[in-house]
Amino acid sequence: MADAVQEQVENALNLVVTTTEQSGNMKKALKEKIYETVSTLRSLFLKLKTSGDDKMSAINNLTKQVGVLETELKQCRDKQDKVHQAPSVVDETALNDIVARKHATQSGAPCPEPTGPAMRSVVLPSNKSGRLYVEVVQRGRVPTHKLTVRSRGEQQPEAIKQLLKTKINPC
Repeated sequence: MADAVQEQVENALNLVVTTTEQSGNMKKALKEKIYETVSTLRSLFLKLKTSGDDKMSAINNLTKQVGVLETELKQCRDKQDKVHQAPSVVDETALNDIVARKHATQSGAPCPEPTGPAMRSVVLPSNKSGRLYVEVVQRGRVPTHKLTVRSRGEQQPEAIKQLLKTKINPC
């Protein structure tokens, strides 16, 4: 399309020049003025075409850069989504292990250490090393319970503490 427009402009300018050459009644100074004007118009149209081509190539380059940056952004967002997803910690077998341990501790049996699927590592975005889920959850929280115990008889507080420690399973 740009070539067709350029050809039409060139034909119009050539028509002006040929009309000027065919005219016998025109003064020489006027003919030279028309030739100079046609020459100036041709150079201006050439500059416009060059400028348009340069801007079009710049637009194409920027479009390619935007495409590359969009793919990078999509990859980063996908990576961030994977990092910020909550880890899946409990599955059916782990849930069964937890229920069995809860029943065992209520019956007075010693607390078994967790093993198997319940001991999954969790990788946090802040550091690259894996930690146990239990460590992540309990970090910063130490459960404290207050209890007031009074003796029915005349027992000393140290004796009551020893009696509690021997009779109650601390896990």
